[in-house]
Amino acid sequence: MEPKERGLGATVFRLSWPASVEFLIITSIVFADILFLSRLGSGIIAGVGVSVTVFRVFYEAFNSVAVASTTAVAQAVGARNSRLAERCAGQSLTFAFMLGCASGALGVAVALPAMKLMGVHGVVLDAGVVYMRINMLASPFYALALVGGGILKGVGDTRTPMLFTLVASAFKIVLSAGLIFGRWGLPELGVKGAAIGTLFGYALNAVLMLARLRLGFSAMKLRSSTLKIDKNLIRRLALLAWPVAAERMIMRTGFVFYMRVVSALGTVALAANQIALRLESVSLTIGFGFTVAATTLVGQAIGRRDVTGARDRAYMTMKMALAAMGTMTLILILLRHLAVGMFKPDVDVRQLATICLTIGAFELPAFGMLFTFAGALRGAGDTRSPMLVALFGTFALRLPLVYLLGVYFGLGLKGIWYGTLLDWTGRALIMAMVFRRGRWKSKAFIEEAEIVDIEDMEA
Repeated sequence: MEPKERGLGATVFRLSWPASVEFLIITSIVFADILFLSRLGSGIIAGVGVSVTVFRVFYEAFNSVAVASTTAVAQAVGARNSRLAERCAGQSLTFAFMLGCASGALGVAVALPAMKLMGVHGVVLDAGVVYMRINMLASPFYALALVGGGILKGVGDTRTPMLFTLVASAFKIVLSAGLIFGRWGLPELGVKGAAIGTLFGYALNAVLMLARLRLGFSAMKLRSSTLKIDKNLIRRLALLAWPVAAERMIMRTGFVFYMRVVSALGTVALAANQIALRLESVSLTIGFGFTVAATTLVGQAIGRRDVTGARDRAYMTMKMALAAMGTMTLILILLRHLAVGMFKPDVDVRQLATICLTIGAFELPAFGMLFTFAGALRGAGDTRSPMLVALFGTFALRLPLVYLLGVYFGLGLKGIWYGTLLDWTGRALIMAMVFRRGRWKSKAFIEEAEIVDIEDMEA
């Protein structure tokens, strides 16, 4: 292999843009709900926003399996071991479905006390509980769709998950709009209607994904035999997945405490924060696309033990991510007033949301670096380092900074956003140093004996 791959930039772009669009579509689900429900009042927006923060914690178990499936399948493809790739795909789906069912049942059971723990009450509490319970019922479907997409990304197909997500999300948005406002002969259900639309949208995505895998993917096929529990392979996948779950649980837990501080500032701050977060999350979708590209490209290189290629792929992806996210910073600053105005908030909410969105725009380059290097480490099989960085960032940076700037120094919501800016910047620099140290080079998921020799294939 040459020191630098030809056409690497084009490959990164080919993998990243569909993944970015997919994340944008996924973001649009909650974005659309909040946009629709904003017509029902700030209390409804606040309740849904807090609910999303809480129930996303329960989603992390199978989110982690999706990441593990991408890494395992990518490395198996790099090792030219198609049978192992098929087995990894089947076991990932089985594992995720079981976790999705367990996570959904638990989330429904604790929805009310979890929302109360966030310090909300009245309309905010009622809306949040309803939205969370129905979304938790969708957990098994979301798990299958998410992991199915992770499998396809591992083989380098990021377009199919994007297309399926587009179809399912369009269906969800139309159904939710009809159920929220009672249009097209559907009952008027308000918040409940938004959540029901999400449930059916995830179910459709799961059906499409399973059908695609069953028909075949990249000269491979999901077989019934691969779905039967293989304790050894599930154990290996679990070892790869648990640090991802822990990392995301740490981040979600930190975000829950962050939201608890914001909730104490009142409904105006809470509504402004949700608007700014939703708009920033749209911008972040580009960064997530580069994360997927890094995981896939590095994973395939490590599968064939091409460490130099893995490093080059990670750095190329990071450079492109920085350029893209820097551009988004400028766009977000220029369009901040127009973007916030889409939600038609009250004057005080509008002013505060615009300030927070401006601060958040400067977080985007740090996100690009952080996400790309984290994706590269996971692709190499090192899922623990991103977890440790998240642990340090949450408890040594985010929580102290949010409290000091937002509460102790009395800067309110603006101070909280300044704290998160410093947090993400610090994490990005630490992640870059971790990748440069190179311990990821010895963390491969695929074992030496599982690499298929080209000469053996030709024989």
